[in-house]
Amino acid sequence: MMFPILIQPSPIAGASLVRKLIEIQSVTLPSMRLLFFVLFLGIFRISNAQDSIRVTFAEEESQETFVKQRFVDRYENVFMTKVPTRHMLKLGLAFTPNYIFSVENTANNTTPVELGYEYKVLPSWSVGADMGVSGGWGDNAGLEGLISGKIYARWYYDMRRRIKEGTGSNNFTGNFLAVVGERQWGKEVVNNQLKRLGLEFGLQRRFLNRGRLELGIGLYYQDFRRDDSPLLVAYEFGKSSRIAIASRTSMGLAFGDWKRQKNQPFCEVLRCDDFVQQLWKLQWPTVYISPDYSNGSIGLAYERKLKSSPFSLNTQFSVNYMRIVSRDYPTPGARLTSNDYQLQSTLHLRYYTDQKKAIRQGTGGNNLSGLYVAPYFHHLFYHSETYFGEGKSKRHLGLGAAGGFQQVVFGSAFIDVSAGLSHNLLKITENSRRYLGYFRMGFGLVL
Repeated sequence: MMFPILIQPSPIAGASLVRKLIEIQSVTLPSMRLLFFVLFLGIFRISNAQDSIRVTFAEEESQETFVKQRFVDRYENVFMTKVPTRHMLKLGLAFTPNYIFSVENTANNTTPVELGYEYKVLPSWSVGADMGVSGGWGDNAGLEGLISGKIYARWYYDMRRRIKEGTGSNNFTGNFLAVVGERQWGKEVVNNQLKRLGLEFGLQRRFLNRGRLELGIGLYYQDFRRDDSPLLVAYEFGKSSRIAIASRTSMGLAFGDWKRQKNQPFCEVLRCDDFVQQLWKLQWPTVYISPDYSNGSIGLAYERKLKSSPFSLNTQFSVNYMRIVSRDYPTPGARLTSNDYQLQSTLHLRYYTDQKKAIRQGTGGNNLSGLYVAPYFHHLFYHSETYFGEGKSKRHLGLGAAGGFQQVVFGSAFIDVSAGLSHNLLKITENSRRYLGYFRMGFGLVL
């Protein structure tokens, strides 16, 4: 680039000045070509230098790997995957299919309380025993319940590999195959005496100092004791359901020989500071399948916060189903199939009582976790063919109040414990009640 210089030429020197400028321009053109070449060479080198910067950018993947490694460390701290453990005492609640007679009996939906002990014999092998107790008030039998005892031997098939790779330790966190022997004693319309032996696949996870979760599904050979009760004879519990597939969920507290950790990352588990506007919740299903007796349950719920307030609307729908095949009743060679089902839908207006205080103290977030109270509408439809094939139905449209506690864990699972009582708004008949209460403990996945 040429910068002009202001000159005041005289008129006499005008012609000679023009000749001088032409000469300067002729000399400048080759110089300009040289200047453009140098600039082009510089721009080319700069572009190459930018390519080398991209290589440096690729090296920054190591930073991303470091972040992932920190996530792995948090996972290990939460689930105690590298904490050695040989003894574990277990206390908690079990979610199993309904083994007693009728879906409508509240005792069938009572969650057993379990106490168990597990001991590690070898890094991949353990032995243990559990005892469970449940009880409730049934429509047909008054006070009723179930006692169960179980022993097992487990093979943690991936434990040695995880120890060798440095991703685990000799403990009870892992996937397993187990041989299980179980005995049940029940008081109901009939004595629900059961013995069974089976093979179970499952997983067990410990989290933080005292948490424990266990999921399993098994294939069993079983035997119900024959009784003189006409109901038992009618449905042949003594001869049916020799082979069955059944699910099992257990969760609660664990106590063992591990050293308690301080400064545990509770908020890594509970997501204390997360703002949660809505939740889709899938109730963990229970399944029991056999040739002559099957049942199961599943539920789906949706909860949405009302703006940023501690209020939310929670709607849920659940299904219970039971199928019984009776043989040789009422005449030899006869076969009678009974299908019972129960449909429930509920709408809660929940108020989380401690949310504002938790946000103020920094112990919780503006989310859908904590203690709540809720007025609710409840609709229940129950249809039964169980009693000798004579179908009957029950309906309940209730308005009531409930209280409970919900906690979202790891952002992908939830626990919801609630109890309520509602008044029937429909006309009362011989197949309906004026009041209907419930107690539920829900466990499932956040979708």
